[in-house]
Amino acid sequence: MHQLLVECSEPGLVIHLAEEFEHSLRHVDFDRARTLKQQLTELAHECGPEFHQVWQGFRLEVPNDGGWPPSFGKREMVTEEIGTKEVLQEFLSRAEAHGLGEFRLRSTMLLPQDGPAPETREQYVRDLADGIRMAEWEELGLFRFPVDLPVSMAQYRKQLVEEWGGSVLNARAHHPDVGQRWVEESLSRLRKALEQINTRSEAVMEYELDRLDPAKLDAVECIRWAAVAVRLGHGIEKWFQAAVEPLAYLYQRAALVSLLWTECRGLGPARPALEERLEAVIEEAEGTYTADGVAALRRLQGDLRQTRWGSLSALTVDEDRDEDEGTSVAG
Repeated sequence: MHQLLVECSEPGLVIHLAEEFEHSLRHVDFDRARTLKQQLTELAHECGPEFHQVWQGFRLEVPNDGGWPPSFGKREMVTEEIGTKEVLQEFLSRAEAHGLGEFRLRSTMLLPQDGPAPETREQYVRDLADGIRMAEWEELGLFRFPVDLPVSMAQYRKQLVEEWGGSVLNARAHHPDVGQRWVEESLSRLRKALEQINTRSEAVMEYELDRLDPAKLDAVECIRWAAVAVRLGHGIEKWFQAAVEPLAYLYQRAALVSLLWTECRGLGPARPALEERLEAVIEEAEGTYTADGVAALRRLQGDLRQTRWGSLSALTVDEDRDEDEGTSVAG
C-alpha cells in the first residue's frame, strides 16, 4: 500500500487466509502470523521435497499486494511452472487438515519491490490499518470515490445544469464579443449560473435528507445519502446510522468513518460526530481485537486526523493564503 508496486510480465502467487478480515483482526496478530508462516514451512518440509520446493521462498508480505493481511508471497517474480499451482493447492489442503487454517491461492501481477527483512510489527500494523481503510465495498457495489450522488439528486442537478448552464452557453455562443473579453464574460455568467444551481440543489438535498425514510432505501443509496449529509453538515446522525446498520463487523464501521471523513475532508460539523463514532469502535474493539488490531484502528485514527494537505492548522493557513490570492484549495 505504502510500498512501491511494480507490474511484472509474469504472474506471482499469493497465499492468504480464507476467513473474513474480521478473523485476522480478532485472532491473528504479528506473532501469530509469523508462527503460522513457520508452521507452514515445517509442514512443507514434512510433506516432502516437492512441497518444500514450491513453498520455499514464501514470506509474510508486509505490505501485501492489495488484499487483506496476513498473506504470504515471494518477493522475486514467480513463474507458474507446470504443476506448481496444483502442488500448492494440495499443500494448502493438507495445511487445513492439520488445523492451520483455510487458505486461498491466487495469482497477482503486482509484486512488491524488496523491502526490509525480517518483517516488523510496525509494518504489520500499518498493513492492517490499510486493510481497514481499503475495506472492499464489493457486496454493496460501491467502487467510485468520491461516492456518487444519490440517483435522484444526480438527475435533479443534471436537469438544472442543462437548463441553466445550457441557456448561458447558448446565449454566449451568439454573442458578438471575441477574444479574452468574450471568455472572461462567459465564465463570469457561467459561474453565476453554477452558483444558482448549487444553491437550489443544496436546498433540495437538505429537504430530502429530512424527508426520506432510510428504511425504504437500499444500502448503497443510504451510503450515498450519508456522504451528502457529511458534505452538507445536515442530518449526519440519521444517515450515518442508516449506513452503518447493515455492516456486520467493527472494522467495516471504521471503514465507513474513513469513507465519510474523506467525503467531508475531515472538516465541518461532521468531524466531531465521526471522531466520536470511530472512538466508540476502538473502545469496543479493545475487548475483541488483538492488540495489533486495536493499534491498527488507532493508526487509522491518526491518519484521518491528517488531511491530504497536512495538519489541520497548516490547511487553515493555506486556505487563508488562498483566499487572499483569490484561489481555492479545493483541488
